[in-house]
Amino acid sequence: MPTHTDHPASFGQPPQDQPAPQAAPHPRLSEGTTTKSQAERHEALWLSLAALQKDTIALGAKKPNAPVSEALRISAEGLLSDCAAFTRKRNERLPVAAPDLAGLAAQLGQALAALEGWEARHTTWATRFNCRIWTLHSGYRPIMRLHPPAAALNFKRDDTDVIRDKLSRMIRSGERAAYEAGFSAGRAARQGEPPAPSAPEAMAAPTQTYPRLRRLD
Repeated sequence: MPTHTDHPASFGQPPQDQPAPQAAPHPRLSEGTTTKSQAERHEALWLSLAALQKDTIALGAKKPNAPVSEALRISAEGLLSDCAAFTRKRNERLPVAAPDLAGLAAQLGQALAALEGWEARHTTWATRFNCRIWTLHSGYRPIMRLHPPAAALNFKRDDTDVIRDKLSRMIRSGERAAYEAGFSAGRAARQGEPPAPSAPEAMAAPTQTYPRLRRLD
């Protein structure tokens, strides 16, 4: 006869010699992908940084040890700080511009190389367009500064791009209306004093419509 125990059998529990199953980790976004807004920001930053480096090299061609002017230092540190979003490591301090032109040109070149490295990790070659495109979470976008072919320019714009264009048109329209109103007011003031505003008409007393109470004598 089978033996009976006082303790009920436990169901659904793994044996003690096997580890308990763990919950599956949350899915993470694939590495090397970016967004359209970040790609646009990267391209604009690359162009500004490359132009500043070119000007710095031209200034330091004859006097590489010349000190950096205050305006150039402010521009360089502003762009280098913007590069930190793509190249800065955790707990790393924001960069400070080099004191001379030769050092600043080398510093800008290093930042430019770091941007290109970030670009290489977040782009891929598109065979159907014969150009490099950004690796996005959804859709695609070519690298505009590399002059992609016309076939790659028919990319779909997302909702944020459409909203940004609408806001830009509204702002420009408001600025234009304010300019025209101010211009018209100034022209009227030059031609003569504006007419005095007419006095507000006296408002007639409203007709009494509620019932009167009779006097009880």
